[in-house]
Amino acid sequence: MPAAFYLSPEIYDLDINGVLMKHWQCVTHVSAIPEVGDYVVFNYDRESAIIVRDKDGEIRGFANVCRHRGSRICESSGKAEGGMLICPYHAWAYSTDGSLAHARMMPRTLDKSTLGLKPLAVKVVQGLIFLSFADEPLSFDDCEANLNATLGAYDWAGAKIAFQSTISFSANWKLALENQVECYHCGPSHPEFSVVHGQSSGSEKKLAQMMNAKAEALGVDITITDQWAEKARPGYELSFSDRFPMSGENVCTASRDGAPLAPRMGKFAAGYDNGQTVAYVGVMNHFLCYGDYGAAFRYTPKSVNETELAVMWLVRGDAVEGKDYDLDELTWMWKVTAGADKRIVQENQIGVSSRFYTPGPYALPIEQKTARLSDWYLSALSKAISA
Repeated sequence: MPAAFYLSPEIYDLDINGVLMKHWQCVTHVSAIPEVGDYVVFNYDRESAIIVRDKDGEIRGFANVCRHRGSRICESSGKAEGGMLICPYHAWAYSTDGSLAHARMMPRTLDKSTLGLKPLAVKVVQGLIFLSFADEPLSFDDCEANLNATLGAYDWAGAKIAFQSTISFSANWKLALENQVECYHCGPSHPEFSVVHGQSSGSEKKLAQMMNAKAEALGVDITITDQWAEKARPGYELSFSDRFPMSGENVCTASRDGAPLAPRMGKFAAGYDNGQTVAYVGVMNHFLCYGDYGAAFRYTPKSVNETELAVMWLVRGDAVEGKDYDLDELTWMWKVTAGADKRIVQENQIGVSSRFYTPGPYALPIEQKTARLSDWYLSALSKAISA
């Protein structure tokens, strides 16, 4: 796209408020807040949310804004003190259900029932916690069905977080996403990835047939969906999933040499199919499933030229670090790949900032998803401007 779409603060504001805010974001996994009162904080541009496990065990989301004078209540993730979320400014205290429990030095006539934290929409699917800041969020029905069919085969609901990390790109969110959805750059930019993933192989079709045969033998029925971009249903969150082969018959997972790294998950307890599953929710979240571990990715815009990538590694719920898996080896592939993505996306940002930049042609079909992403974005932006 033309340079202004990656450089303009005015377009960035339209992106946030007109295009992205109504979509769902994957905040974390339920294993991050296992006990009553546990909470995580999720920041999205100028907005902030508290996701907390209530006393009834339910997971709830609230705007991280005190109803007194607007202070942020929680700066980082933690545990509610005595079951209360307490604003550090004037010590207004909120129960984990969001209700105002105590407002010090205020009159007894204060109607506390009208001053609870503002609730946010939350969905929990296959152990993943999704949140939307929108007053009227997009329907999550398509995504829920897709995630249950795909991530469900790997029992992500019964998984746990092995590790989490964040990396900041000095680049516009659209450049980060345009890079993420295509594998045209995988060969030159990700040699580690290309060794074990079939997308970079000239024999991908043959490998895919082998993968499908093994999956069938294991009794794995993974639904593939494409309700994304031009096929998206109005009012529904974008949903997409696909299956890709690993690079050879003895390659089981995304590791240095394709050898397994952790105990097998879900239906893959019976063996490996030498494939991987990818699923998308919206445009900012995607999930990679291997037979022994999973990786969840979320892109978050921070400013016109800053984007954060959060990565979460999942393993089987009973897996023990140091005994069942080595953390350095488990995280190696996506640490090195994310590091390379940071470099190439930041160089891309510098390039589109040049007065010599003009948009070039896409290489089809390998960049088809990037073309679809751009078409979707321009359509969504046009609707936001017209609204």
